[in-house]
Amino acid sequence: MPNKYFFACSYPLEVGSVILPGNWGRIVGMYNTNGFGNPWIQYREDVFERVRRDEYPNLPSRLQSIFLCDSIENLREFLRVTNRAFDLTYEVSLVDPAEPVHRGCLSLLDFESKEGIDNFTRKAGLYWSGIGITRPEIVTTSRVRIDARI
Repeated sequence: MPNKYFFACSYPLEVGSVILPGNWGRIVGMYNTNGFGNPWIQYREDVFERVRRDEYPNLPSRLQSIFLCDSIENLREFLRVTNRAFDLTYEVSLVDPAEPVHRGCLSLLDFESKEGIDNFTRKAGLYWSGIGITRPEIVTTSRVRIDARI
């Protein structure tokens, strides 16, 4: 895989800043029954993690990763679809290129009207297979370095 990717966040970063992976897992790990977080997101992530661990153990855990896009166009589409108008965009590179990198389909994370364990498991298998990607996202346990603000 190339070493040039694209990243967005809501706070300004300097060129050369290093971003650690695992923030999504930190956030999901704080979900609780007192009303913080969406339990369906936690459930989905648990199913995706189980399928990864059982069927694709060499791929990076979403809960220990950072999420990137492989083109500026894909990043802009992600920001549009997720209504993240205030995010800043960056070109980044992997600090640890030997760490695993996976290209999955972001559409498989969307919720449908009626889903249960079987559908989540099916979607997780497709996500980790890397087949039929319509909205790509890059998942890696590498740290990333800010190369430029776009």
